[in-house]
Amino acid sequence: MFSFLIRQPLLHFLLLGGALFVLYDLNAPELEETVQDDPTRIVVDRDSLLNFMQYRANAFQPEVFGERLDSMSDQEVQDIIREYVREEALYREALALGMDQGDYNIRLRLVQKVEFLLENLVLEQSTPTEQELLDFYQAHQSDYRVDTVYTFTHIFFDAGREGMASARDRAVQVLADSDDIEFDESSQYGDRYPFLQNYVGRTRDFVSNNFGTAFVEALDMASVSDERWQGPFESRYGMHLVMLRERAEPYTLSFDDVRGRLIDDVRYESLNTLREEAEERVVSGYDVVVNLD
Repeated sequence: MFSFLIRQPLLHFLLLGGALFVLYDLNAPELEETVQDDPTRIVVDRDSLLNFMQYRANAFQPEVFGERLDSMSDQEVQDIIREYVREEALYREALALGMDQGDYNIRLRLVQKVEFLLENLVLEQSTPTEQELLDFYQAHQSDYRVDTVYTFTHIFFDAGREGMASARDRAVQVLADSDDIEFDESSQYGDRYPFLQNYVGRTRDFVSNNFGTAFVEALDMASVSDERWQGPFESRYGMHLVMLRERAEPYTLSFDDVRGRLIDDVRYESLNTLREEAEERVVSGYDVVVNLD
């Protein structure tokens, strides 16, 4: 029976593993004490480098950074080690000088560090299902709506010169003889506009920011034409003659068109909720005593 057990590889493995565990258990406290008792010693290992790289990149992805570390050249590894040692040495020097005591900026950075860890841990667990994506899309379709897009040019008549009425009169006079004015000749007439002369594929919000709401509403009522000048249309700066070449009506992007964006949007929304829950669990582990007196 004894000779049979001696020949079992599994038994050899278990005995060897147990011996190594006992050996490590006997020496680990001594090694740990040696490192902790010597503040001048900086131990650089794989874990410390990976943590350093992740915090530098503001991304908590151990596998990705592990592959990145393995793919580095010897010189690149030496460079990252030198950066880590420099930061660790300065950090310890700051602790030795007591700079961590009573400094609100350091307190805030430590809080942000924990928030960062919670955020990444939550993010890794928040992969939305197809149904969740569809539900989110249906509830937020307005977020995936493409605005009206205009292509036009204009002739500007500045109300700052002699008032809005005068600007309107000048615009009407030019409009009466505008049949021979081409799209690309608009800059040869009227006054200099503070923004663009030609608007090609510009959204409703963009045009509204440049001209005002009343002007955009007039564009919505205008007819599309490559030859006809229309107006005058009023803006916050004066009057305008407009040749509207294109107006693309608003529409909502399909689910398939925005699927990639939906994944990010759903994860972002769930991230905020789950992170708040994770922070609340951390806070709930403390006994809070309020004494305002």
